[in-house]
Order: sequence, then structure tokens, then C-alpha cells
Amino acid sequence: MAPLAFVSTPFRSPLRLALAAAFSLCCAAADAKNDGWASCRAADPDKRIEGCGEVIARGDKETKPNRVAAFVNRGGAYHAKGDYERALADFDKALEIDPNSAVALADRAAAYRAKGDFDRAIADYDKLVAAQPKAAAYLGRGGAFQGKGDLDKAIADYDKALELDKKSAAALGNRGRAWRAKGDLDRALADFDAAIKLEPKSAQAYLNRAALYQAKGDLDHALADYDKAIAQDGKLAIAYNNRGLTLHAKGDFDRAVADFGKAVTLDPKYARAFLNRANAYRGKRDLEHAKSDLEQALALDPNLAAAKKGLDEVTKQIAARAAAPAQ
Repeated sequence: MAPLAFVSTPFRSPLRLALAAAFSLCCAAADAKNDGWASCRAADPDKRIEGCGEVIARGDKETKPNRVAAFVNRGGAYHAKGDYERALADFDKALEIDPNSAVALADRAAAYRAKGDFDRAIADYDKLVAAQPKAAAYLGRGGAFQGKGDLDKAIADYDKALELDKKSAAALGNRGRAWRAKGDLDRALADFDAAIKLEPKSAQAYLNRAALYQAKGDLDHALADYDKAIAQDGKLAIAYNNRGLTLHAKGDFDRAVADFGKAVTLDPKYARAFLNRANAYRGKRDLEHAKSDLEQALALDPNLAAAKKGLDEVTKQIAARAAAPAQ
């Protein structure tokens, strides 16, 4: 059987959110009756792109802070849509107008990190740390180091963030993931426990600890934490996927299938959840459903080796069963 496709929780940093208030205030200074500005502050990325485009087209008719805010807001919308090149172009424009804009610099660093350009992200975070040595800047740079695989530097930055803000649950959570990646599960657990104590309603905090328990083979504690994560946010596909893996490991294939089904309902492009459900179906000896899920996993991710191997095995098993004489 193909190996279970465990997915760990992603790194997240609040740096962009922490600084976002600054440009929101800047935008709020604009004429509240102006439709362009109203759209430029919209939550919907497409509306924001359109509205900010109108503001940007006014050029020097807008104040310098407002032009910076329009480029930053539109860049943030492009980032949300996964269009990192356009996002970076807008943040570059904002920094051309105001080279000292911490907001634009932070957002550009976040876009570089999301794109996987960790060296450029670190360079921007270095500037932020030099200009504003605050917890959020160290937290962001720690995330870039972690993305690069430089766990010691990441932990050092998270340590610094916690020196500046002892109540940073994000720093604790990120440091815990770094400790886990280094194989220091006890330190990781201590950080996750502390993060949950600070933010007992954080789904992400429970996901972090659940994944650690899962890695340690403590399936009952893992299940309890996944239950709490889902209770806090029932729209996290990764929570259902990983709880399904835990249930599979306990031999509860029916509930595992149900959880993987919920994961793919929430995220129909979740190739690994289809692979995991296929494995649960195989545990139930339901080869036809397993084959269908493996085909879907490969349609979404043709390079998913475990799905290729699993589909080959299941196809042969179905053929062998069909060829076997009736009992």
C-alpha cells in the first residue's frame, strides 16, 4: 500500500497583518465618499485591484501616502490571488514613492517568502529589523530562515521576537515547528503548550500540537487536538485530512474516509487528501473507490509518486480479483 501522505501545518507569520493597520489608516484618510477608495479597501481582491487601479491612475492628484497605500493595497490583493509577480511590482512601486515605507517593505518580504525567494525576503526583513527592531520583523525573518531550512537562525529570530513580545503565540508556534523539524519534540511540545495557553481558541495552535502528537505516535492526544482545531474552525481542510490520517493509523477506516471526504469537499484540489482516502478505501478492501480516488489524485498532481504506485497496485489487484475463479 502507498504510504500515508501526512501534511504538516504551514508556516504562518502575522507580520503582514500586524503592519496592515498602518496602510489601512492611510487609506482611511482619503475621501470616504470616493468610490475608488472604498473599493481599494475592499476585502474582495478583485474589487480591491479595480478600486486601487482607479486611485493609482490619478497619479499626483493623490497625496504621496495615498499613492503608497494604493500600491500596497493592490499588491496585497495580488498576493492573496497568488500573483506574486504583480504583487512584487506594486510593492516596488510603493517603495519607489516612499523608500522608508515599513508596510511596503514588510509586504514585499512576505511576497518574496511566499514565492520561495527566501534570500530576497531575508534581505528585506534585515532592513526592517535595522529600521524597526520589533517582534514582527524578527518573526517574519525567522519564517524566511525556516523556509530556507536554516532552523538555527530561525529559532534565534523567534527567540528575539519572544524577548520583545513574551505573549507572541505566533512566535511560540513557529519556534515549536522549528524545534520539531530539528527532532527536538520535547521543546516543540513545550512551545505548542505555551501557545495554546496564550490563545486557547486558536485552531492553528491545536493543529501544531496535534501534528506533534501524531509524529510521536500519541494518536489519542492527536485526535483530541484535531477535534479542538475543527471545533474552532470547521473549514480547515488540513485538519480533516490529518485527523483522517490519525484515524487510519488507529484502524478506523470508516471515519478516516469520512474525514478525507470532508477535506476534499472543502478543497477539491487537495491531491494528497484523495490519495489518503484511497488508502483508507484500500484498508476497507474497497478497490474500486480506491482506484477512482487515485486517478483523481494523479489528475490533480501527475507527479505524486505514491499515487502512481498505488494506482498500479490497485489496478493489478482488481485484475487479479476478476481473474480468480468464483468460490
